[in-house]
Amino acid sequence: MKLWKTGFGVLVLCGLVTQGACVPTGPQDTENPAAPVSALDDPSHPGLESCTNAQVESELQLAVDFKDSCHEMVICGGLSMAFVSTLVSVLFNSASGNDTEADGFRYVGEGRYAAGSQMELTLTLGKDTSFGKAGDVIDFDVFQLGNYFTKATVTAKASVDTSGETTTTVNATYEGAQNGAELLGLEGGASGELHLDLNEIANALSEHVLIETRILMRDSREASTVSYQLYAPPTKLGVYFSNGPMDMQLVDVAAQSTTGQVMTVTNWAMEYKTVSGGGTLDGKIDFEVRGGSFDYAAHFVYPHRKEPDVTLNCL
Repeated sequence: MKLWKTGFGVLVLCGLVTQGACVPTGPQDTENPAAPVSALDDPSHPGLESCTNAQVESELQLAVDFKDSCHEMVICGGLSMAFVSTLVSVLFNSASGNDTEADGFRYVGEGRYAAGSQMELTLTLGKDTSFGKAGDVIDFDVFQLGNYFTKATVTAKASVDTSGETTTTVNATYEGAQNGAELLGLEGGASGELHLDLNEIANALSEHVLIETRILMRDSREASTVSYQLYAPPTKLGVYFSNGPMDMQLVDVAAQSTTGQVMTVTNWAMEYKTVSGGGTLDGKIDFEVRGGSFDYAAHFVYPHRKEPDVTLNCL
């Protein structure tokens, strides 16, 4: 397989990929700038006046540790976004001589991509193809160009006009189209040519690819152990470039502390959303902590922000 670069165009392209600009324009809304209001951070811990004692800080540590662990949802959502961005850019990265693999992930077979032992993505078909029906696993590594074309010559060009608008295109000739080519909207099997820009590639992949996410978090700290399992059902790839949410469904959670306390989640409704410059959370988590010198409930509200507002009350 030959990969050719086109002079100045690819020099621009390489810079754009490196800077993360070689992806479709994402949502322009921003994270809520308001500072969180947290009864955990307030030294008076409002809401617990009727049940607290001198050991209040140690009794609240489990809730503090759980709040810190919940930040992993932002990190995992960001990893998913980076995964999608790299997938959209596979042809461009190949033409520019850059690595085509998704940083932090490895393909483990049967459509699954693992990030360590804490996160796994599974790719399935969003619509029928010659090699599978909608919902079937995409059983090949989508980051390997050989799974798209055989004996291909790929070139890429990028240009920036006087207004700063970037146009990025890829051209290829090939002797055979593999299954991956169908994910780009091409017919499998035949030889041919393609001429696509970045948005056309993103739109085609969004129609053909769904991403299913599983997160397994275990956080052992000095005074507590927090573990939870989250699941995001199959979601269209294009959601990551829009305001659409990544649903973070709770499968299981367990948390306990050295004080003998045990946490029970009573309500969970969380979503990750991509915003300009990163990601954020929307939703609510309610839980109870029992078994210490006093029992209490905590309520986390994420108002389009990485950190929650927190209220507490006695049980």
